[in-house]
Amino acid sequence: MRIEQRINDIKSFLYSYHFSNGMRTTISVVVPSLIFAAIGQLGLGIAMSMGALCTALSDVPGTIVHKRNGLIISTGLIFLTALGTGLLLPYPALMACWIVACCFVFAMMLVYGNRGGNIGTGCLLIMVSILGETNLTPGMALVYAAMVLLGSIWYALLALILWQIRPYLNVQQALGDCIQQTARYLELRSNFYTPGVDVAANYKAVLAQQVIVNEKQENVRELLLKRRSAQQGTTSINKSMVLIFLDMVDLQEQIMASQTDYNALQRDFKQDDILQKFHALITEFVEELENIGLAVAAGQRSLPKTNLKYEMEKVKKAIADITLKLPTLAERTRTIPLTNILQNLQDMAQRIYNLHRLTRLERLKDETIDPKLELSKFTTRQKYDLETFRDNLTFKSHIFRHAIRVSLATVTGYLLGQALHLDRVYWILLTIVVILKPGFGLTRSRSIQRLIGTVLGALFAAGLLYITHNDTVIFVSMLLCILGAYSFMSFQYTLSVFFVTPFIIFLLHFLHPSDLYNATQRVLDTFIGGGIAFFANMLLWPSWEHNTLPGYMQKMLLSNRRYFELVLRVYASETNTVTDFKLARKDTYVSTANMMAAFQRMLSEPKSKQKNASQVYHFVVLNHTLTSHIAALAAYSMHHGVQFPRPEYKEITTYLLQYIDQLYLMIDPDTRSQAQLEPPIHAFDTLDEHLHNLVHLRQLEINEGKGATPIRDEMLETKQVHDQLQAILSLAKDMGKALA
Repeated sequence: MRIEQRINDIKSFLYSYHFSNGMRTTISVVVPSLIFAAIGQLGLGIAMSMGALCTALSDVPGTIVHKRNGLIISTGLIFLTALGTGLLLPYPALMACWIVACCFVFAMMLVYGNRGGNIGTGCLLIMVSILGETNLTPGMALVYAAMVLLGSIWYALLALILWQIRPYLNVQQALGDCIQQTARYLELRSNFYTPGVDVAANYKAVLAQQVIVNEKQENVRELLLKRRSAQQGTTSINKSMVLIFLDMVDLQEQIMASQTDYNALQRDFKQDDILQKFHALITEFVEELENIGLAVAAGQRSLPKTNLKYEMEKVKKAIADITLKLPTLAERTRTIPLTNILQNLQDMAQRIYNLHRLTRLERLKDETIDPKLELSKFTTRQKYDLETFRDNLTFKSHIFRHAIRVSLATVTGYLLGQALHLDRVYWILLTIVVILKPGFGLTRSRSIQRLIGTVLGALFAAGLLYITHNDTVIFVSMLLCILGAYSFMSFQYTLSVFFVTPFIIFLLHFLHPSDLYNATQRVLDTFIGGGIAFFANMLLWPSWEHNTLPGYMQKMLLSNRRYFELVLRVYASETNTVTDFKLARKDTYVSTANMMAAFQRMLSEPKSKQKNASQVYHFVVLNHTLTSHIAALAAYSMHHGVQFPRPEYKEITTYLLQYIDQLYLMIDPDTRSQAQLEPPIHAFDTLDEHLHNLVHLRQLEINEGKGATPIRDEMLETKQVHDQLQAILSLAKDMGKALA
C-alpha cells in the first residue's frame, strides 16, 4: 500500500500545476541564457532570463483575459522598474528614495489580490537583481532594461502559446488537486472511527484540512466558473469539469453530513468491530477519490477499482447482526446512527461512481447543468481600479502598514549594506522582499524556512563544487535546481529555497568563480535580511490576529445562521432556490475556513499575543460541528425529502435562530451586555413525546410481525430530525458557554 501511495504521490506532483509551472518557468529562464552564452554574451542572456522569471511570478491561474492583462501590466511595470533602477544605480541617495517608493507602491499592489501582489513582487525582484550589477552606465542601463523587457515579452508569448495548445490544463490540474484534497479531508474524518482516537486532536487536523479544501474550491471557481460565464461551457470537456466540480461540492457536504457523536459511538460499540469496518470502508472511498483526482489532473478517464456496493453490503450485514442482539426497539435505536452513516456512505458511493462516469466524455450526452443554478454568482469579482488603491491608504489597512514596513526594512538593508561595504547587498534585499509578509506568523515561518533552506542549499552547493570542477555536471545540476526551485515555490517553500541557493551559487560560479565565498556570503546575507524582516514585522505597526478574530467569528456565525435558516425552510414545507441554498452553503464553508486560517496564523505569533486561544478554538470546533449537523439535515431533505413535516420544526427553527442572534452579540465586547440567551421552549418536549409515541407504536407493530409501514418511516424520519435539532441546541448552548 505504501509503495502504491508513493507512486500516486509522484504522479500527483507530475500532473500538478506546480510541476508544469516549474517546467514552463525553467524553459523561459534557461533558453535565453543558453542562446546568449553561445554567442559570448551571457550577461545579456541573464538579464533577459530575469525579465522572464519576474514576469512568470504574475502568471497565476485564471481566465485568459486575466492572464493576458496581468502579463501586459507586469511586462510594462518590470521594464520601467528595471530602467529606473539602472539609471539611478550610481547615486546611492537617489537610489534609497527609489527603493522606498518602489517598495511602497509594489507592496500596496496586494490590494488587488494574489495576481496584483505577485506582479508587485516581480517588480521588486527585478529592482533587487539590478542592484547586484556594478558600473552600469546610462547606455548599459538602457540595454539591460531592454533585455529585461525582451525576456518579459518572451515569457508572455510562451505562456499564451502554451495556453492556446492546452487551454484546459490549469483547470484540470486545479480540479484534480481539489478532488485529492477532499479525499484527504475524508481520510482525516475516517480516523474518528479508529478505536481510541483522540477526537479533539483529530478535529484540529480536520479543521486545518478544511481550510485547504476551501482554498482549492475557490481556485476552481475562479478558473472554471468564470470561464464558463465567458464561454458558456459549450465544449464537452468544459461541461465535464463543471459537472465534476458541482458534484465535488455536494460530496463535501455529504462528508460533513456524516457528523455524529463520535465519543458516544466509541463508547457504545467499543466491544464490536463495526467501527474498524467503517474505517476500512471509508479508506476505500478515499482511494477512489484519489484515483479520480489523478485522472482529472492528467485529462484521462477513470474507472472504479473497488466494488463499493459489495463492501457496503458487508458493513450493512454487520450492523444487522448487532441489531439482532438487542432485544427491544428502544435499545435498537442505538444503531440508528450507524444506519444513518451507512446511508450517507451509500449516497456518497453513488456520487463517486458518477464522478468516474463524468471523466468519460462520451457519457455526457444526456447530462445537463441545472439552468436554475446561476454559476456566475459563485465567483468573486476583483476590482482593479485606482479607488481600491486609494481606499487602502490609511493605517487602518493592514496592507498599507505592510507596505510601509517593506519600504523601511528594504531601505535599512540597503543603507546597512552600503555602510558595511558588503559585496552582495541585493541578497539582503532579496531576503527581505521575499519573506516579509503582512502577518507576523507567516513572516516568522518564512524566515525560518528560508534560513534552513539557504544553509542546506549552500552546503550542498559547496560540497558539489568541492567534489567536481566539471562544468557540464555543474550546469546540469543548476538546471535541475531551477526546475526544483520553481516547482516547489508555492507549496514547499523550504525545499524551493534549498534549490534556489545552489542555482544562484552555480550561476555565480560561471560568472565570477569564487565558490566558497559565494556560499558563505549567501548564508550571511540571508541571516541579515531575515533578521531585519523579523524585527520590522515585530516592531513596525504589527498586525496581530487576535484583533481580527471577533470579526471572523461573527461572519462565520452569520453564514451558519443563513445556511441553517434555508435548510430548515424545507422542513416547514417552504421552498428555496437552488442558487440561494448553494450560495449559503458556500459562504458557510468560506467563512469557516477564513476563521480557521486566521486562528492558525495567531498560533504562530508570540504567546503574549495569543488571546483566549483555547476558547476561540473551542468555539471554532463547535461551529464546525454545527455546520456538519446542518449539512446532515440538508442531505436528508435532498435525498429523501421531508415526508412528515411537524409544526414543532418551525417553532424550534425560530428559537434557534434567535439564540444564534444572541451569540452574535456576545462575540463583540461592545454588544455583549445586550445579549440575553433565550429560555427553553416546550417544542422540544413536544417533539420528544411524539417520537416516544412513535417508538411505542412501532414496537406494537413489530410484535404483530409487521414490516415496513408509514409508522416506521415516520419514526425514522422524526428520529433523524429530532437528533440533529437536539444536537444543534446543545451546540448553541456550548457556544454560549465558550463566549461567556
